[in-house]
Amino acid sequence: FPMPIGSRIVSFPCLFLVALFSHGALGIACAADPVLPRVVIRHHELFVQIVPEQHALIAKDRLTLEVPQSQTSIRFSLAPTLQLDHIALVQESAGTESLIHDVPFELEHGSAPESVQEVSIPSQVVPAGLVTLDVHYHGVINDPPRDPRHLRFVTPSETAGHIGPEGVYVSRESHWYPDVPESLSTYALLVAVPTGWTVVTQGKAGESRACPAGLCRSDQMVITDWAVTQPSEAVTLVANTFVATFRDWTAKTGQRIQLSTYLFPDDAHLAEEYLDATARYLDVYIPLLGPYPFEKFAVVENFFASGLGMPSFTLLGSGIIKRHYVQPYALGHEIVHSWIGNAVFNRADRGNWVEGLTTYLANYYWHELMGDRAQARDQRRLMVQGYNLHVPTERDYPVAQFTQKQDEHDNAIGYQKAAMLFHLLRQEVGEEAFWRALTSLVAQYRGRHAEWRDLERVFAEESRQDLRWFFAQWVEQDGAPVLSLPEAVARPVAGEPAQTFQLEATIVQSDKPFRLPLQLLIRMEGDREHLLTLPMRSLRETLSVTLPALPVAIDLDPEFMTFRRVARQAMAPVL
Repeated sequence: FPMPIGSRIVSFPCLFLVALFSHGALGIACAADPVLPRVVIRHHELFVQIVPEQHALIAKDRLTLEVPQSQTSIRFSLAPTLQLDHIALVQESAGTESLIHDVPFELEHGSAPESVQEVSIPSQVVPAGLVTLDVHYHGVINDPPRDPRHLRFVTPSETAGHIGPEGVYVSRESHWYPDVPESLSTYALLVAVPTGWTVVTQGKAGESRACPAGLCRSDQMVITDWAVTQPSEAVTLVANTFVATFRDWTAKTGQRIQLSTYLFPDDAHLAEEYLDATARYLDVYIPLLGPYPFEKFAVVENFFASGLGMPSFTLLGSGIIKRHYVQPYALGHEIVHSWIGNAVFNRADRGNWVEGLTTYLANYYWHELMGDRAQARDQRRLMVQGYNLHVPTERDYPVAQFTQKQDEHDNAIGYQKAAMLFHLLRQEVGEEAFWRALTSLVAQYRGRHAEWRDLERVFAEESRQDLRWFFAQWVEQDGAPVLSLPEAVARPVAGEPAQTFQLEATIVQSDKPFRLPLQLLIRMEGDREHLLTLPMRSLRETLSVTLPALPVAIDLDPEFMTFRRVARQAMAPVL
């Protein structure tokens, strides 16, 4: 590419680490001196032309930045395959035309080809306050999807973004527009694609129309406006030759939401099934979590394997669309992400609580709500079993250290153990406080980042309990209790009817002690049963209970209501 006028290229070796670590916390450390006030982008006004046959985009992004003080440089990232044409400072005055003049900038490239480029604008040309910049750029986004290296059936195909004849997918990982870490921005998008293609992104769409003469590179393009009015961490854009189906829907609470599907022509007949399922899930989760956070929810078919939840839409691979992907662990899970992860944000590098809570609410709690006790128990059993199968003690780590799923080992900790953590928290604080805390969490942190410590504060306030021990034990500490019952003696009770017995039993924890509620099912002669819950507080607890018949067996945690290590021989066979 030709060198932009007024720019120079310098090396930026730390960006290799940024690429390796998901462009997260290290990106902040490398991109700016942490002692300086932080520049953030408040709004993007994007005009993007997409040319699938050339894997190309041509774009202008009018950025509104908040600069906390004068003499502060501006730095933003952009994909290495995009060429920056020029940057202009826009100065607007009431009653006069905007003054637009080019500003100098520097490009910093990492040592690896895939590293993002960092763009720096010198501090002496940047005033304090709200600053408007026009950033003009073009280039290619062409990372064809590959089969994932791990967990073929639960992770999407691997791509940082792709524009091609088979479809368009660009996300935060694509770095397809200028970005400043930690920015929560609104967006106004005007997107041009070839005639016959449809664009889908977050927020609300305007009407598609032919591109006005002279605006687009070709007169065979259509343009669509999209408005993202709620601050978001990033914007994902997809495009393809969809058949769109819409339904104006009103929830039982009275909230009006546009439901839609964007499916390939061969699958367009499935639209009503997905719209019905979407309405069913929304009607259940709105009363639990509060008003749905967006204007629409769309089910969008993808040209590669995926199961992704974005603000106001989910992107599902064509293969699973065809398999009627409407189950609670599937479509239900993505809909719950509308609140947990897409309305309340999570800095995954500081501990990913979002997947555990979403798994608990969708994959598990749906069955409780539907009154399916057998399926609910089986989901709890699978969570405990998954941890025991895939997390040997030498590879265990605290839930607080989970950031994202790479394999079954991470899945067992960050999804399954974390989900059971919320089940234990619900038992600890009680039904009313638990659900009140969840709605409070969403209301307080909508449009903001929340961390584990914020969850602890909200649940402690709503339950009026000190939960420091709970989060220290289940979030910050690794492991799970190892329980055994080495002693149990039943004796007839003197002076009582002949069939009255006193049971004395001892439950022991190995290694470190955990506080937990432990259900015990005592089986007696005559097919009689007695279920009780023993609060475990130490390595050794003694139980004493009077029974109306001779006890013959004691089952520890028969309903899988707690989280614990289970001996391999005690688990159900697994294929």
